[in-house]
Amino acid sequence: MSMNPKDEKIKSEKYKRVGAKYVCKQCKKQFFTKEDAEACFDSH
Repeated sequence: MSMNPKDEKIKSEKYKRVGAKYVCKQCKKQFFTKEDAEACFDSH
């Protein structure tokens, strides 16, 4: 598993990347961490 962020090409159904942020696909809230965005998505 690489620590290089450029290698992160895994598409998620829960969030999308916008610049350096993760955006919840349900409510479009922006988060700085993937875990926060996934938790937000799961809460809907």
